[in-house]
Amino acid sequence: MIVFSCGIPKSGSTLAFQIARAVAVLGGHPQWRLPPPLVSPGHRVNFQQVLDAGLLRQVAERIGGRTLVIKTHDSPGLEWIAAYRDLAERGQAKALVSHRDPRDICLALLDAGRRARRRGEEAFSEFATLDGAAARVGGYLAEMERWSDLPGLLHLRYETCAFRMDEAITAVAEHLGLRCPHWPVRFYVERIAFTHRNKALPERHRTELTAEQRAPLDAAFAGYLDAMGYARHVPDAPPC
Repeated sequence: MIVFSCGIPKSGSTLAFQIARAVAVLGGHPQWRLPPPLVSPGHRVNFQQVLDAGLLRQVAERIGGRTLVIKTHDSPGLEWIAAYRDLAERGQAKALVSHRDPRDICLALLDAGRRARRRGEEAFSEFATLDGAAARVGGYLAEMERWSDLPGLLHLRYETCAFRMDEAITAVAEHLGLRCPHWPVRFYVERIAFTHRNKALPERHRTELTAEQRAPLDAAFAGYLDAMGYARHVPDAPPC
């Protein structure tokens, strides 16, 4: 079975991927790396930069009865969705989607932008303003909507993966139909795996943004915030 672990950048997608990868390994499915072009070159894990229906079918044939977790940030097209649905109906494909408060994603992107510019790196260097980050996150969320109606889908919150990891491990193991002890997964993810860990704080926007900065973000992301149960900013009542 192919398991796609997807999410927009800085949504905790790497953390969710590493949890799923560890669950698969401890559940009896070693995660050997596929060769290009089945996965994108230049990555240390199975990562697909672009989702392609033909490659999806090739991977399914190659792995046979094993479970293999593949990371992606891409938004699937109609042909890929059709191929995925066909595999999912036969129990050969599932997916995990990472969610995080988009206001916190904006702050994480700004952190990554400052770090990239300081190091002279190109990736994330364009994120220099809160408005710019918010506009990009809005586009990311719209693209990720294409995952929402796919069969065999598990929604994972960053807040669960990062701060209540046992809950995430249980959910992933049940979703994949695997059994594994929790403590080795936690040890691997927290001590060994590369997860792009930054500040690792919940609800950063509450302390790092002013009410004036939060208000337009609440408006821009209102639909997603309400759908996912993230609280929106309520302005203080004017004095009597």
